[in-house]
Amino acid sequence: MSVTINRGENITTAIEIIKETYANLEVLFAEMDRIGEEEGYITLTPRFLRWKSDTDSNGWMITNFIKLYQVENDSVSEMIPDLRVGSLFGIEVILQDQEYPVISLIRYTFDYSVWIRMPAVSDFWVFAAPFGDNDFFEQTQDDLSVWTSIPLEKAKKRYWGIQRAVAIDIQLIDITSPELIRTEIFQKLMSLPE
Repeated sequence: MSVTINRGENITTAIEIIKETYANLEVLFAEMDRIGEEEGYITLTPRFLRWKSDTDSNGWMITNFIKLYQVENDSVSEMIPDLRVGSLFGIEVILQDQEYPVISLIRYTFDYSVWIRMPAVSDFWVFAAPFGDNDFFEQTQDDLSVWTSIPLEKAKKRYWGIQRAVAIDIQLIDITSPELIRTEIFQKLMSLPE
């Protein structure tokens, strides 16, 4: 078999794997919404947040996805009725940038008084920045692999009044059942320090 045919088959196989991965993520996100609701969470956005770009080839394929949740029993915001005033939780699936795909479990603390609307799909950058933008955030990791991100003063207004974010990573491939979504995602989210 020629090298050209092998390369062509490799591209076709890679695309099939990506399509299958996306289909599996769709199932995971639906299960997260269902189990999250059973655990007392509400989803802030029906769809995941993501970054795409037509002008940057790195943005042609989605490799990071963020779902946002809050605790249903937290007080409702007077300014934005669909928003609670407690912690905001993010579940970010990262398919690339690390050795293996991971899920970052994130607890955000915001000053909601600066919010004027609910997050949209394209607001991915607001929630990804605490652990990705070193020009605006200072990140540390403790002995238990808990990451903490503190915004520099110039970041607070730009990033919707963010005050702090705390995160841990788990392996995506370890989440293989609804029970693991419950225990390894939603119960661990609640255990993240405020």
